Amino acid sequence: MWLLLIFKNILNFIKTKPLLFGFIVISQVICIVAVFSVSGMIDSLTPQPTDDRADWEKTFLIMLGTDELYGKYEEGDPMLARVFDEKTGDFLYSGLDNTEEYRKITENGGVSVFPQSGQTDYSACPKYKDIKKKLDNVIKVVGNGLSDGWINGYADDKYMVEYSAYFDTDENINYLFPGLTGQEKYVNLIIPSKYKVPFYECKNGDKVKIGNTQYVVSKVIIQEPNEEWGRTVLHLLLSSVDDDFVVYSITIQLTDDVTNEQILKISDTIKKEFSDIPIGMKEPEPQPLLEKQFNNMIYVVSIIIIGVILLNISRLYTYMLSKRKNTLMVFGLCGASKIRMFAIYFIEVVLTFAVSCIIGYLLFNYCLLNVISVLYPNFEFFFNTKVYMSVFGAYMGFGLLIMGLNIIPMVRKTVVELKRS
Repeated sequence: MWLLLIFKNILNFIKTKPLLFGFIVISQVICIVAVFSVSGMIDSLTPQPTDDRADWEKTFLIMLGTDELYGKYEEGDPMLARVFDEKTGDFLYSGLDNTEEYRKITENGGVSVFPQSGQTDYSACPKYKDIKKKLDNVIKVVGNGLSDGWINGYADDKYMVEYSAYFDTDENINYLFPGLTGQEKYVNLIIPSKYKVPFYECKNGDKVKIGNTQYVVSKVIIQEPNEEWGRTVLHLLLSSVDDDFVVYSITIQLTDDVTNEQILKISDTIKKEFSDIPIGMKEPEPQPLLEKQFNNMIYVVSIIIIGVILLNISRLYTYMLSKRKNTLMVFGLCGASKIRMFAIYFIEVVLTFAVSCIIGYLLFNYCLLNVISVLYPNFEFFFNTKVYMSVFGAYMGFGLLIMGLNIIPMVRKTVVELKRS
């Protein structure tokens, strides 16, 4: 019954004030069309968002045990080195290159020397058990923003066995190392063909003890002669790392869509978690924001247009209500509550707005869109369901809020106050 009364109220208003009612509807239609047109034009002139950062520019690199990113090293400083007999391939020495033992072994020649560049003092590096919880907390904060991740370090005291342990997606690990996916305590071995490094005689399926953990060799990979560095390299999952393995670096590569705010949050978490360990850190480059800010401007301009037009329409609607005081007095004399009167006029506004939005959409989409697209070739590609619904939502939300605030003062007046005014 109340809905029927609302329709009768609208019809009576159309009969008595047709020009005023038509002006209100036309104003709203023009608002909708204006918002669509301006948004489409801005978008057609806005460059598409591009992210030209390379993978390493989207990566956190954390060096542990030093406050320098790549360690403190100057020319003449001692370096770790591995020494092998060139003829037999036997291992002769692993340690610093400034010791008496090193000089005795290398002074007569006939050896292959493989220096370890970068960080030299690994005594300050933590063991995995010391950073396990810290790293877990960092990975939780990264969440779905993780693209690739691994830790690097050493698995024995002579630093002859290095390792990389991965904690990125199963899909990526399966692509890189098929034998490791979902396998606890499995390891891939990378060994040279010429030099007798640890585990150089291992075959697929062998069981080996590294540190305090027994592993199953999933795959043995023989290095090419020009890539041999006199070392054994392990590839394994993070969940398979022995607690006593030394960790000297952590690499966390992020996905393209990680925001600058997320990067800052991850950075703060890393600094907090590793506050008790010296670290050197390289952070990812920030996202290019210019194009995204241009795209956000579309919605800002739309909201401004909607707000300005709605404020003008609201004043018009206030004037319209002031011309319908007799109807309000009749409702009051018939015993209608203020809530009922508010509901009658508010639903009336909702219906008027809804009709205006539909007319504006039809006029724009079927009459203007193709015409404007001739001048702006990219114009029509901007409009999808999300854009249309965003404009409708903003228009209805702001409009009903403003109109509701205008209706309240009118329905709060008593019959006597209405008659006096």
